[in-house]
Amino acid sequence: MNKITLHYIYDPYCGWCYAAAPLIEVAANHPNIDIELHGGGMLAGNSRLHLDDQFRQYILQSDKRIAAMTGQVFGDDYIKMLHEPSLVMDSTPPQTAILAAAKQGKAIEMLKAIQKAHYISGHHINEPHVLSAIANELGLDSNKYQQDYVLCEKNETDSHIQNSKKLLAQSGSSGFPTLLIKQQDKWLKVPLQNYLGDANKWQQFLDSLIAAAN
Repeated sequence: MNKITLHYIYDPYCGWCYAAAPLIEVAANHPNIDIELHGGGMLAGNSRLHLDDQFRQYILQSDKRIAAMTGQVFGDDYIKMLHEPSLVMDSTPPQTAILAAAKQGKAIEMLKAIQKAHYISGHHINEPHVLSAIANELGLDSNKYQQDYVLCEKNETDSHIQNSKKLLAQSGSSGFPTLLIKQQDKWLKVPLQNYLGDANKWQQFLDSLIAAAN
């Protein structure tokens, strides 16, 4: 049976990407599916976020919807972190960490661990030492991870983000998460949002997608 590749455009700080995380895990564990990650840099560069009261309330309301819809957990330490007066969210460091982890075949595992560190434990995932600790917990080779992090930061992260933004635009999509499949040189959007909170229906949908491709 042929494999299919799903292209996942995401951001580590995107709440709806956290909502979709169980579905991405199901897809990643499917024997006939490969997932290619494209970090879109939602809060990178000039878009890095200094959280104010208005945006804090927006995030909290969105998180309540996500929890009700999917059962995803938002930890007390995360809520406390959101109320820190000088909180900054910057997608570039966690994106760099995911690219560095990819060099050891652990990109999806790193994304999942970063999401948990942020949304459950309230860790500052824009701090390299926090990301290094996560890499160690995943069992990555520490020296290689550190070297790859520096190289990715210098040579890869910015271009990766720009290419992901181009892919998002090419597909006619605008937001995160976006899941795509390429068929006959056209990008088709996979309707993740229809399956949030329903892993069983999602599994059936993926099986039908693979059957149609063979």
